[in-house]
Amino acid sequence: MSVGGRSADPPRTSPARDTGATRARWLEVELPWRGTDRLGAPLELRRATPSDATAWIEHLSRITVETPWMLQSAEDPLPTSLEQRTLLEEYDAREGSLAILAQRPGGDRSDGAARILGTLTLASGRSRRTEHAAELSMGVGRAYWGRGIGALLMGAGLTWAKRNHILKRVSLSVFQDNEVARRLYERVGFATEGVLRRYVRLPPAGDASGTHRYEDLVVMGLWLGEP
Repeated sequence: MSVGGRSADPPRTSPARDTGATRARWLEVELPWRGTDRLGAPLELRRATPSDATAWIEHLSRITVETPWMLQSAEDPLPTSLEQRTLLEEYDAREGSLAILAQRPGGDRSDGAARILGTLTLASGRSRRTEHAAELSMGVGRAYWGRGIGALLMGAGLTWAKRNHILKRVSLSVFQDNEVARRLYERVGFATEGVLRRYVRLPPAGDASGTHRYEDLVVMGLWLGEP
């Protein structure tokens, strides 16, 4: 079954384990993957390479402006091409880490490259005591919301993580009022583990001379090992 689209090699749903209360299920997506999004447009998912650094930064620059649910704001500096290239090299080199991107097959930019529609990263711990645990981050461009791209990225990331011989746990953080994202995470088995009260400081609404607003951040986790 694919997320609302047709695929020559359709993903399958596969059960996974969590800490107990929710029976986790996600789309089993093998990388690299080609198919269609929910609206029938061609789509491919693959591991990112260092050569994707410039397109990755362009994607970051768009989503930090488009959505309020990012810890990084449009005012924060973006990585340089060299810094992003180094990050992608690190994701590729570390056994418990992964960087995935979603794009249209073929080039759709003026330079012949393909625009990145969405990304997902898994960053594993750096010590022996934490290398089994990865932090998940994901971002999809606003123009591509509602096409099932987030579910496909999540499926690809968790399929890879479940088969990884190191990883046993995946965690993420989400704004408390981002209900769409929270429903997706709960659907694949993530459970709420805590709330960081007033963790995010947002600029004043309307009049810049007003007071800052503070939002809660929900911490969620998914256990991939045996109960």
